[in-house]
Amino acid sequence: MSGNALHGQQSRYLLQHAEDPVDWQCWGPEALAAARAANKPILLSVGYSACHWCQQMQAESFSDPAIASLMNATFVSIKVDREERPDLDDVYQTAHQLLNGQSGGWPLTAFLCPKTLMPFVIGTYFPRLPSHGRIPFKDLLIRVDEFYRKQHKEFQNLRDQMARSFKVLNEIPSADVPELADLYLLHEASRRLLESADREHGGFKGAPKFAMPYALWRLLETVSEGGELAEAASDHLKLTLDRLGGSAIHDGVDGGFFRYTTDEAWREPHFEKMLFDNAALIGLYAAAGTILHEPLYGFVAQHTLTWVRRALSVEGGFAASLDATTGDGDGTTYMFSRQEIRKAVNPDEYKFLDALYGLERISRDRFLLHCVRSPVEAAVRLGIDIPTSQQLYESAIEKLRLLRYEKPLPARDEKVLCGWNALLVKSLAQLTRYSGDTVPVRYAQQLVDKLVARNWYNKRLFSIVYKNGDRLPAFLDDYSYLLLALLDLLRVSWRDSDYELARHLAEGLINHFEDPEAGGFFMVANDQDDIPFKPKPFADTMTPAGNGVAALALLRFGHLSAEPRYVDAARRCIDVAMPLLRRQPEAHYTLLQAMRELLLPKPVVLLLGDDPMQHWQSSVLTRFRDQVACYRIPSGSELHPPEVMIMDNNSAKICRAELCEEDIHELTALMAQLEQILTPESAEVASA
Repeated sequence: MSGNALHGQQSRYLLQHAEDPVDWQCWGPEALAAARAANKPILLSVGYSACHWCQQMQAESFSDPAIASLMNATFVSIKVDREERPDLDDVYQTAHQLLNGQSGGWPLTAFLCPKTLMPFVIGTYFPRLPSHGRIPFKDLLIRVDEFYRKQHKEFQNLRDQMARSFKVLNEIPSADVPELADLYLLHEASRRLLESADREHGGFKGAPKFAMPYALWRLLETVSEGGELAEAASDHLKLTLDRLGGSAIHDGVDGGFFRYTTDEAWREPHFEKMLFDNAALIGLYAAAGTILHEPLYGFVAQHTLTWVRRALSVEGGFAASLDATTGDGDGTTYMFSRQEIRKAVNPDEYKFLDALYGLERISRDRFLLHCVRSPVEAAVRLGIDIPTSQQLYESAIEKLRLLRYEKPLPARDEKVLCGWNALLVKSLAQLTRYSGDTVPVRYAQQLVDKLVARNWYNKRLFSIVYKNGDRLPAFLDDYSYLLLALLDLLRVSWRDSDYELARHLAEGLINHFEDPEAGGFFMVANDQDDIPFKPKPFADTMTPAGNGVAALALLRFGHLSAEPRYVDAARRCIDVAMPLLRRQPEAHYTLLQAMRELLLPKPVVLLLGDDPMQHWQSSVLTRFRDQVACYRIPSGSELHPPEVMIMDNNSAKICRAELCEEDIHELTALMAQLEQILTPESAEVASA
């Protein structure tokens, strides 16, 4: 094979490499067969369009004719967009961990045996010249080629060792006796998270530093559950959310959160903005604002949503990301000088911004804005009331936003990823549930309709559908995230079409992804076979684990739809994962949540009726929050749980696991019965 085959691809990341002198190929049967036929190792390069170091490696090495010539002569070079193929990325990131003893990153650079696709050398970014102990990329190519050609025994041993490691990855060690579900693991997860907490800056110790929204959800649940860790969890959650919202990782001018900071104090962001981060943080801030009684958190949620709709809205949904590189370098567009700010705002606005951000104390010529005190403290310092300070803030920030828009803006990757958009659907439903604002749920329903129109075809879900009609198969995350999002959406505003789609997705999870022998769910569908190993993701990372979300969603939908097969599939998943939960509960937040709801199923409240029942639903939500799952089914609904068929109009029914009570015709009786079921000692539990 010769020539760069990336011309005509739909992925923005692949197109960024279409002009490289490297003979890049796409992952597929033709390229893999060519590598086997030529007995050339595969050089696999995995990245994504917003990745700064991916762009750096392209500029230094992949654009160099001499390096490209060496690559073309020695390897079959394959370029993969990790957002198109998260399964391949997962497999080889795992290989990086196994071979190097540390987590990987992007760009991921792997050298594979052409026969088995097993990696024998793997790393991330390699510079063109020696730097910080890293071997130059050209030297690496020469050494890998020599190793492959001459060190046959060592190569085979390394390859076979990797194959054995992959084989046992899905074989979760079993104890002498079955590992039983245990609610104490919730406490233990919170204890370990608090043990690793950064007490000074919020978040968790170490750098680079990510927001870790799913770990923060566990702390929010700890607050709601009560108990000995509740106060410590509340204190650290407030510290973290305050620091996140007021630091440089949060773009206070335009909105949205950057992916991470390189320091522990949240002051030096890496400037890419990803949809999945911001989607998760919208729901977290919305829930925390209500449960912790902090209205400012609700403002952060709304502000982030405004940015998502303004910056990422595209045909068919919301775009994946904004690049890290802007203007003259990494993040220059986001920086200001005091002179720029003075010129853009009036004196009173500048005084408030100075009180909020400490402008006059900053020594650098250009800087990022991050709060040195809260907006309320800034108002008190200036002796002005809160409405006046809010007016000054909003008018000043709008002027700074317009000033920024005069600068070079980051490029956008416009691919619409089904799973990431589903995370946004879920958070929009949560925003309505916690704030009472009905606008977000309308946005969520519009987004679901777009995903159905574009990503749902012939009763199969697709991860990405490009403008030219190319479809990429969906993964476990796509199915499970969307199913869980639909259940949140149905709790806020029932639509028969959403219930029907949820049923299809639940069937799809069981038919296409479940491991029928061991239990749990594979990341890829059972009819996809172009990878050397099918991973089963159990641990939460920057996104929730597919197995945890699948178990939680199937459990909730099984209780709603009275379908025991869904509950049984969730139970099998939790059972097989129990050894992992016992070893590291803090890394498996979503599975822990599913385990809790398996042991303590939430009462399902079904309301049948129109306007009067809206008041009932609001009353249940206000009093019991997430202790119950309350669904209001309109009178004209034709697709709904079977129990609804025998309900009287304008009545309620309480179901617990497989058992349902008699119809209830008075709101006071419903509330009294729920009070009896959920004793005063029961804690309100936030539901992620």
